[in-house]
Amino acid sequence: MADQEDPLGVVIGAREVFDEVVGLRGDVRSLIESGEDVRDQLDDHETRIRGLEGERGRFVVPVAVITGVATVVAAGLTVAKLTG
Repeated sequence: MADQEDPLGVVIGAREVFDEVVGLRGDVRSLIESGEDVRDQLDDHETRIRGLEGERGRFVVPVAVITGVATVVAAGLTVAKLTG
């Protein structure tokens, strides 16, 4: 039986299969490490975004009050100019 040739002329031995499996294991380890790095970056970005959202809310009320006061003053000046 060992004298029979493969009709396609390709024979893959156990050593070649083993070498490929070992190579794939290294690739999988590399992908796992890069996945962990991406997860850490996403956590960092989420923390930063939540911090920025908290900072944004801190300025909304003062800006609204200043805008309201400026509108009332502008309306008062317009009325004073028209009446007098």
